[in-house]
Amino acid sequence: MKNVIKIILFALTALLLFASMFQKATHLWDFKKLNGVEIPAPMPDMTFHTISDGSFQTGTEAYLKQNFGFRQPLIRFYNQYLWDFYTTSNGNRGILTLGKDGWLYEPWSVDDYYQIHYHQHATDADQLTEQLSEEAKRVYQLQHILEPYGTHLFVCLVPSKDMLYPEHLPENHDTRFDDEPKMSARFFLKDEYTRLGVNVLDLGTFFQQMKDTADFTIFPKTGTHWSKYSSLFAADTLIRYMEHLGGINMRDLVIGPRTLQDAQEADTDLENLLNLIRPLPRPQYYYATATSDKDTTAVMPKMIVIGDSFWWNIIYQTPVQEIFSEFPYWYYNSTIYYDPIYQSVNEVNLANEILSSDFIILFYSSTQLYKLNNGFTKKALLALCFNPEEIDSAKAKLEQNIRSDSAWMGSLKKASEAQGKPLDEIVQKEAQWLIDTHPEYSFPELKDSIPTKRSKWVESYLSSDSLAFIEQEVENIIRTIKSDETQMEAMREKAQQQGKPLGKAISDDARWVVNYKLEQGTLQIPKTSRKSITKQKDHGIQQ
Repeated sequence: MKNVIKIILFALTALLLFASMFQKATHLWDFKKLNGVEIPAPMPDMTFHTISDGSFQTGTEAYLKQNFGFRQPLIRFYNQYLWDFYTTSNGNRGILTLGKDGWLYEPWSVDDYYQIHYHQHATDADQLTEQLSEEAKRVYQLQHILEPYGTHLFVCLVPSKDMLYPEHLPENHDTRFDDEPKMSARFFLKDEYTRLGVNVLDLGTFFQQMKDTADFTIFPKTGTHWSKYSSLFAADTLIRYMEHLGGINMRDLVIGPRTLQDAQEADTDLENLLNLIRPLPRPQYYYATATSDKDTTAVMPKMIVIGDSFWWNIIYQTPVQEIFSEFPYWYYNSTIYYDPIYQSVNEVNLANEILSSDFIILFYSSTQLYKLNNGFTKKALLALCFNPEEIDSAKAKLEQNIRSDSAWMGSLKKASEAQGKPLDEIVQKEAQWLIDTHPEYSFPELKDSIPTKRSKWVESYLSSDSLAFIEQEVENIIRTIKSDETQMEAMREKAQQQGKPLGKAISDDARWVVNYKLEQGTLQIPKTSRKSITKQKDHGIQQ
């Protein structure tokens, strides 16, 4: 009898292993994907080096963990077991925190409520104070630089879930920072913006005042963003603020009749990260559709939103295409959405894009304010105040300073060896990082209250001179080619083949690229007719 049991167990084990391999090879069953972000682990190459240093073994193990058959249902089954018996989940570690009454929160939101989240972004409160103060000053500078050109910049302070529903938060059991000062970016920046006179729309206070009288939940129980219904009120308030700030009449948002429905996918985004087999009991929330009033006399401005994921609910819930002429969304100042030409902020002419907009909105929730607008204000100030040649010269000077510092070069050589990249590339990246993170060191003019210097891009934009714009684009591409050794090597070969001086070959290539982009419509000469050029030119731009 014992042998029979052993044979059966062996057969079942072999069957399961075979079934897993069969599913991995054929994908016969198409299982629902797991929610959340996962970085794919590639199968490593088998070489003597990877085997001897152990990287092949560890890499193969990571690959198999992500790619065995029946992975999705097995993980969901295990998570369901943990949730049913222990009210926890293997899938939520470090991603979400269980609050009171079944409410779910992101852990950084909980930490920010208890004012200890800043330790993830600064060594102490003094360093954070310095960082936030500098960023607030940059926003102030940028706001006042842009005002004469008809571009209105403002900050939209977006509340996180902990701010609206602290009563459901878990107790703070993190005692690591009990002896450290308490500090939160949202409180500090709100006071600092007010002190400086920065344009601010405080949606956190708006919703806090609404909470006691509203008959709907502003943040869903198992979601991290404001509810789809709440986002309509955020959008309506945003439009009214823009009308006030710009002194214009815009199309109004018309919120339709609401209906009570089971929670929809967007309002359960934290629950989705649990990756359970069965959904949690779904509360009911209000939902409504929105249109615009179709006012034909209203202005349809162009806006650029630089912000975090809270903007998605607004963009999905409101008819932005009926209210705005253009509405590109620079997600964390990186990927660009809702732009027919550009997909990345690295592709745009920053000064041109800013000046062609009526509104620039810095749209970040409380826990994302520590990211300092993802470097947007620093790069914008450089683009508006300094010519590309001046920036390149400052970078070259920094590279020279780095190379003359033996200790500095020693640390960069170690980084070069560890990353397997040429030392020159590491030095260039170090200099670029210094320009991007501490522009004031290389450009003391930025330490002034309001810098008065302007780049030639500003003058080119305001002059509506197509030829000047094209020449600037050509110069831009030439700089890009010269900064890339691979491209330069190709240009040397091309120059030799064509019998041209290297500089002429690069210039001809750059001009061809610009002409091609213009023909294909991927590059457009800026249109300034929509703003008052006369008013703009009266402000004496310094060259």
